Formats: sequence, structure tokens, C-alpha cells
Amino acid sequence: MCLKKFSLKNPIEKEITTSVFTHSGLKEGSSFFPRNMISEEMRIFEYMVMADIKKIHSEKLQPNLTKDERDALSNLKKDLTIIIKPADKGGGIVIMDKVAYDQEALRQLNDDTTYRLLPSNPTQNIKTELSNLLNKGSDAGIIDKQELKYLNPSFPKIPVFYLLPKIHKDPIHPPGRPIISGIQSVTSHLSQYLDILLQPLVKSTSSYLKDTMSLLQILEDFKWEPDFLLVTCDVQSLYSIIPHSKGCEAVRYHLNLHQTYPIEQVEFILEGISFILQNNYFSFNDQFYLQCMGTAMGTSFAP
Repeated sequence: MCLKKFSLKNPIEKEITTSVFTHSGLKEGSSFFPRNMISEEMRIFEYMVMADIKKIHSEKLQPNLTKDERDALSNLKKDLTIIIKPADKGGGIVIMDKVAYDQEALRQLNDDTTYRLLPSNPTQNIKTELSNLLNKGSDAGIIDKQELKYLNPSFPKIPVFYLLPKIHKDPIHPPGRPIISGIQSVTSHLSQYLDILLQPLVKSTSSYLKDTMSLLQILEDFKWEPDFLLVTCDVQSLYSIIPHSKGCEAVRYHLNLHQTYPIEQVEFILEGISFILQNNYFSFNDQFYLQCMGTAMGTSFAP
């Protein structure tokens, strides 16, 4: 983490307070390519690799599929009446009727407590509001110049809604787990920034469990009594049932409890979380929706 000291003067410049802000280290990837520093050995290596690649393309490769198998794959690819998705669990591949897939998606999207249909694409308006938020953070010294540039993508992509079929629950008419693919979306970099800052707090909570191996290690040292029961539970639709205000309230509680960041940065983190939650939009079948409750599987800070 990078530490930066920030001095804030009041309007009459009599009092100066100093805070230490934590920076994420996020920045745009470098496009620099040191062509003049490449040695003769590297040029020869590059030439030999390219020659092998051209040789592979020029040779007639023997396919590892039969003609019938290749035709079947081609027909599946061209068939617009089906949807091919990975199963939600188990690692299988599911081929679904597109009408049934769309019906399940619309069943979920028609839940007006969780989703709202938008009249048009809101990307540009959200991008403008994001710029205002980031400029405010930059003016306060909370984010540096590199973060400011990285967190505000110039050409954001529109998030896309899709389902992962839960065939372990119903193999004939499987319900779907909603996923919003928000890679390179307008808020994806801000979500990445918040994830970096919140991760240390998650690991310090009493309920934090890293993985299955961690659980086994805890149980190994646990004194088991004959009348104990091992019980598991599951929260239905965990990501989409948490109200925005309650989620932010919980984050504020832990931020204040651990006092990892200055109060100015705490407020910026909470404002960033609210911004992402309130602008969690996506497209499905050429229509735009807004998720009004909970968060979406797919954005970095959601877990």
C-alpha cells in the first residue's frame, strides 16, 4: 500500500489537519515496448518462433473430430433456438431451449422489488456522475492521479445479464443463478478499488473463513462431544436480498471498528459503495434494467 499525507486548510487557513490515506496502487497498464533494448538473441528467438507458427498454419492439420462431430458442433453453434451455458455447480455443460431460458430470466427480472426496467441506456449519465465523485476524491487527496485516471474508464462496456442453470435443483426446468458480467463496465474499476481496501477488514472479522482447508484445520483442533451436531445452512439469494442501506451500515460499522482508514476516506469508500449499488444496471435482450436491491454477482467488491 502507498501512504500519502494530505493537509486540509480551512477557509481562513488557520488550522491544518493531516491525514494518511491508503492508496490501492491501481493504474493503467503501460504501453511502453523497449524495442531498442532487444538483443540479437531475442530477435533470433522471435524469428524462429514466428517461422514455426507459419509452418503450423501452412500444414494441413489432422482434425481430432470426425466429420459428423464437426457438423454437429457447427449446427449447435448456428442454432438460435438453444442456449449453451455452464452449470451453476458440478462443472457440466447445459443446453437449454432459448424460450425456457428467456422465460426464467424474465421471471426473475419481473420481480419489481429487485429489478426495474429502464427507458434507455444510462451509461453516459452514470459516467458523468462517476467523474464528479472521483474528482471530489482527487481534490481531497484520497485518490492520486494514477487512480483517478484508472478508475474512470474512457470507453466502458455495458454490463450483460445472464443465468447459470441450477440443474442440481431441477434438471428439467432448472432455475437460474443471476450473473451480471460487468467486466470493463463504468463502475468495474471503482469496484476493484473498493475490493482492495475492504479485503483486510474482511479477514479481521470473527466469522472469516478462508476456504475448506481452513475449516478442516479448525475442526481438527475442536473437542467434539457426543451430543454435538454438525449443521450447515444456506441463505437463499444472498446477493440480492441485502438492502443497500443495511449493507452500507454494516460496512460503516466495521470501518469505524477497526479504524484502518481516516474518516475522510471512510466516507469516500461508503459513497463509492452507494454509487455502485445505486447504478448497478445491465442489459438483457436489448433492454436495460437496474438492480434496486442487493448487489450483483460479477462485480469485484460484492463478496
